[in-house]
Amino acid sequence: MAYRDGWNFFLYDTMTGLLAEQIDVPAFTWSMSVSDASFSTTKDKGFGIDDVSGLELPWGQIPGVDAAARASALMPYKRGLVAFWHAQTDDVNMPGRPVLGGALGVRKSSQLDVSVPFVSMLAMLEDRYLVHEGCFGKGAGNSSPDEFRWVDLSYRALACETIRQCTEVKPGGELPIDLPYLGEKGTHQLPEMAGDEEDATESSEKTVKTVDKSDGWVTTTTEGDTVTVVDHTDKVTSKTVTVKEQYTVWENGKRVTRTRDVQKTIRTGRTVTEVKTVTKPKGSYMVEKTVTKTVTTYSYDGAGKETGSTKKTEGPTTTVEQKPVEVRYRDFNVTNHRCADILRAIANSAGGPDMQFRPYLTEDGQHIRYRFLAGSDGDVYLHQDKRLSLAYAAGEACTLENITVDRAQPMMRVYGVGAGTGSGTLTYLAEDLSLVNRHDPWPLVETTFQDSKAEEIGLLRSGATAVLYANREPLMQVKGEINAFDESAGVPLHPLGSFWPGEMFDVSIQGFPDLPDGVYGMRLMQMSGDETGKVELTFDIMADPVT
Repeated sequence: MAYRDGWNFFLYDTMTGLLAEQIDVPAFTWSMSVSDASFSTTKDKGFGIDDVSGLELPWGQIPGVDAAARASALMPYKRGLVAFWHAQTDDVNMPGRPVLGGALGVRKSSQLDVSVPFVSMLAMLEDRYLVHEGCFGKGAGNSSPDEFRWVDLSYRALACETIRQCTEVKPGGELPIDLPYLGEKGTHQLPEMAGDEEDATESSEKTVKTVDKSDGWVTTTTEGDTVTVVDHTDKVTSKTVTVKEQYTVWENGKRVTRTRDVQKTIRTGRTVTEVKTVTKPKGSYMVEKTVTKTVTTYSYDGAGKETGSTKKTEGPTTTVEQKPVEVRYRDFNVTNHRCADILRAIANSAGGPDMQFRPYLTEDGQHIRYRFLAGSDGDVYLHQDKRLSLAYAAGEACTLENITVDRAQPMMRVYGVGAGTGSGTLTYLAEDLSLVNRHDPWPLVETTFQDSKAEEIGLLRSGATAVLYANREPLMQVKGEINAFDESAGVPLHPLGSFWPGEMFDVSIQGFPDLPDGVYGMRLMQMSGDETGKVELTFDIMADPVT
């Protein structure tokens, strides 16, 4: 089958990704983003959003010989729709590159046509909750005491584990998602959801918990903010020897003593190791850890009888370390454990990464799958293989057309308000008055920042300063249009599926009325379009070169 250039749509099974019938979608609009692209001083990043709307299909486009077959083809959430873009140089026997995909929502039917909502992969996860499978309500008194606790994971590893628990671990939860970052280590403070905080205890309350292990036991004692862990290990060595054993039997009416060889296990050594670790906080982000190790070695003679022991003590040794980066999600707080909300909380954390579900066609050409992609703890942006270039020149045919430039004024002061009540509320002023104090000054512009969870000045300072740094210069945002059918000497210049929101572009702008000529590095935040090849691009907010 030869496929046409442009858009090609297929139905597919949402759980397995198996492609089904091709359908013709005569008119639609679409958009995708990597995070919030709006002008806002204190916006959250959010999670990349994919959307297809305006899907009103005549019944003649729906596969099926009767009503039941047509209903099956459009079964909400069970069936999905994927949009491929076929470029001029693509294999005519393949549908092209998948650009958008998701489940079909709850449809509205009329005698002439059917209106079908589009449910993105993130929207599918709106109806999945992070909770232990088979354990909810099974505790004492129908409680749910279980909790997930993950330590030292990267942001994207936490996102992957959350998705895994909400998909493949659940019955009927399978979705065709690749999770490449499972188990990756990180150092950022991971985001908990409201209600997952550790149960408050009185500072004088003492709790002791003992857990057995194959060669000993571990006792954890918590008293106030001090935790003492004693790890007791008892290892015994032994060997099997042959010894002579006497025994008696009756023989010819008499008791007769005889000797025989028997196998006997005797102890040859024993080592008892006890490691005591006392941990207590030192500041907000560090802990002081004191370790004392005691090793007792027992000796034995050739018959396996203990003959003595020696004891060796190492420490105490004190070190100061960064607090373990841990996060917990407690089952009883399930109402706050919507999978999509946890992913958004990760993206919106300080230093949280960009995240996307990106569709691809498997090697067999029969299945659609989604790669979960995210920036790392060190680089929040998505990995980019190549950097595209676009050009705009007034009055000329160019790769970028119809550009507009929005602008925002700078802000010089941010009043930060943290935790506390009344006159004891934590406060911090972040300011940069360089634009106010220069020869041609700007008028003062102020704003506020509030974080009721900021209980110490360092955290509040960080938040207020971040808002200041993001807005202390005049800002601008460029938008424009491209045509996905553009080509040069038969080679497509920028077909859909070859670039994605979150990637950097080199944009040459010449002859715009109030923007100096030059090549600007711009990050694509959002793109949208319709059934044609016209694509509207929205780039990230950046500093205005004219101040």
